[in-house]
Parts: sequence; structure tokens; C-alpha cells
Amino acid sequence: MVTLKDIAKKAGVSMTTVSNVINGNQGRVSEETVERIKTIIRESGYVPNQAARSLAQRESRIIAVIIQAVGKENIFRNPYTAEYVGALTAELYQNGYYPLIRYTDDYRDVEADLRGWNVAGAIFSGTFPRHLKNIKSLTMVPTVFTDCYFRIPGANHVGVDDVSGGQMAAEYLAGMGHRRLAFIANSIDESDVDQHRLEGFREGLKPFGVCLTDESVLPTPATVYDRELLKALVEREDRPSAIFCTADRVAAQLMKTLNAMNISVPEDISVMGFDDLPMAEITTPPLTTLRQDIEQKAQLVVEMLIRHIRNKELPEERTLLGVKLVERQSVKRLMEE
Repeated sequence: MVTLKDIAKKAGVSMTTVSNVINGNQGRVSEETVERIKTIIRESGYVPNQAARSLAQRESRIIAVIIQAVGKENIFRNPYTAEYVGALTAELYQNGYYPLIRYTDDYRDVEADLRGWNVAGAIFSGTFPRHLKNIKSLTMVPTVFTDCYFRIPGANHVGVDDVSGGQMAAEYLAGMGHRRLAFIANSIDESDVDQHRLEGFREGLKPFGVCLTDESVLPTPATVYDRELLKALVEREDRPSAIFCTADRVAAQLMKTLNAMNISVPEDISVMGFDDLPMAEITTPPLTTLRQDIEQKAQLVVEMLIRHIRNKELPEERTLLGVKLVERQSVKRLMEE
């Protein structure tokens, strides 16, 4: 069996250097040496004993990735979740950590995982505040939240400036001449992300003299999947000329349903999304949306978490990323009304 000592001898370096490369701690190792060690590892078939290493170092290399789910839903059917978790996994592997992906709506399970798996840290994605209040183990391990505005002492946060994103969407649609507008959310009653995007959207419309009524703020399932409810919306005397959706997947399903009702996008109704997922380029028509850099978000989350794993005395950190308008063909310019 090939050992760490064998790898070090063949590479002409110390065992500590080989260990650092395996663990992703490569800051003081030259690129040439890193590549030489990795090549020897691949060619020799060396497989690190993660359990033994964790015991020897008295630390785990496991990161719990906790994602909000409802019932037995497949979270990876959500394209945003798939993109984000994929980017997180790549960043964690690159830094010598391994994700334990847990998706659940029962936060007693989360409590058990944080304690039982002896995780080095935890990443929470889009978790609703009512659940976070019940997780008493959050202060046990370094933690980073994403897309969550609930403040917990000692917990860190990386998110998107959702208020500014909503304002940007409002200014763009109003600038294109739209005055009759609607907003479709994922879970407006529970999701802080949706609430912040709606807040920004309303604020962004004020300079144009537009007031978004409560009747024009609509829930996702009842709107984009139910033709009868959507029909009631589009047959209103003041039917919206443009609809801002809080996610690309919502916008994509909305356009599909509208098309099945022989309502053309953007000729009859303009549609705008949020995220700029790969699907936005292949919808019909291609979707105008607001881009958040998911890979950058994942990188910042992992870097922040590792900082707090290595130094548990650091003060909490909060970072907001900006968004960028990506203009395609799903929004039509109107004459000002």
C-alpha cells in the first residue's frame, strides 16, 4: 500500500508538504510542486484515509450543506439549487473538504447531523427564519448562511443585494414604457429573498408614479401552473403589460403557460426573470433577467467558512453581491402610457 511517506520521498518534499497539497492548503507550495505531487498521487493510486486523517488532526473535513426542502421533493429539480450546490461542491473539494448534503424540512434532523457527524462547518441555503430559530447547535460549528436575512450572533452571511435587484428590474421595465406591472414570487410570506426583491421593485417604481397593488403580487404555483387563475389575471381590464418573476425557473414556466394560452411573449406580455441560469438563454424567447454570479457566491461562501474554521475567534462577516442586467428578447419596448 502506498503511503504518504512514499509520496513525499518520490516527490522530494516533506510529508507536511504532501499533506498540505492533499488538504488544499497550497498557499506556500509552488504550482510546479503541487502538480508534481498530484501527478505522483494519481499514478501511484494513493487514496487518503479520511477517517484516520480526521482522527490524527482532531478535525473533520466534512461540511454540512443544509438546504430547505418540502416533504420528499427533489431539490435538484430546481435549477438554481443544482447550479449553486454544484459550484459549492467544486469549491469544497478544491479546498480539501467534503460536502454532506442534507435537504429536509425537519430541523431536528439538522440538529442531529451537526452533532453526530462532527462536521467542521455548515452552510445553510435559503433557510426560512422559522426553522433557524429552532436549531440550537448553530453556535457549535462555524456557519455561513446564503440568501437568508435572519441574524444569528456569530453566524456569517453571503447573499445578493435583492433590494437593489428589485429596483433595477423596476427601473428597466418602467424605462421600457411599462406601467401596468405584476410580480410573481416563490414564497412571499416566508422567503426574505422574495420580500426584499418585492420591496426593491416597489421602490424602483415610485419615481415613475407607479404603485404596485397587493392584487398584482402573485404566488408562483397558483399563477404559472394554473391556467384558470392566470386567465383571470390576463383578462383583467388593467392586465399587466409586463411581469417580473423572482426566479428564472418561474419566468420560464410562466412563458410556457402563456404560450399554451396563445398569449405571446413579449408581444402581448413582457416577462423578466432573476438569476440568469443557463435556461434563460434557451427559453422562447430568450429571457431578459438579472444575473447573480453563482460561482462567485459559492467561492466566497467557502472562503469565508474556511477562515472561520481556522480561526474561530473572528467576528461575524456579511457580504452582499451585486446583480447585472442581461437584456434578451422577452421584454418589449412600449410607448409610454
